Amino acid sequence: ENSFRPALCNRIDRNTSGIVIAAKNAATLRVMNQKIKDRELKKLYLCILHGILKQKSGTLTGYLRKDSEKNQVTVFASPHPGAKTILTKYRILEETSSYSLAQVDLLTGRTHQIRAHFAWIGHPLLGDTKYGTNRQNRATGHRFQALCAYKLIFEFKTDAEHLNYLNHHEFQIDTE
Repeated sequence: ENSFRPALCNRIDRNTSGIVIAAKNAATLRVMNQKIKDRELKKLYLCILHGILKQKSGTLTGYLRKDSEKNQVTVFASPHPGAKTILTKYRILEETSSYSLAQVDLLTGRTHQIRAHFAWIGHPLLGDTKYGTNRQNRATGHRFQALCAYKLIFEFKTDAEHLNYLNHHEFQIDTE
């Protein structure tokens, strides 16, 4: 405990903005890591997608395989060797003639899941150079994916020890 340094409990993709959780001591890190593992924290994201989705809300299902050497993932429609199930719940909040603002709830939390899943259905994130197309992004001037981890909701189902006071609280980035 005396040699503990503050540590991150969760991560977000490079060039993604938003909320991350840090622990100031070992006991908090242990509890938060368990709560994250047990999916007792809800993380919501905002993203801007290319195009207009026909379905204004729903849950996308797919199978994601990670290539660690390329730091890239591939999404498949059916089970595939080495691929894990992904579930991405979304709701369209606003639209323009070319873009959709979506709120996303990751029901599974896999590497690059939001970015790869929406690109796979033909609606890559604005500014995403890994899963989108440079042709689509070049005219916009966006150099990074339009993705923000904007809300965190504590939904403890089991004892959180000294962090019980956080239960049913939520933290949100001001989006105005």
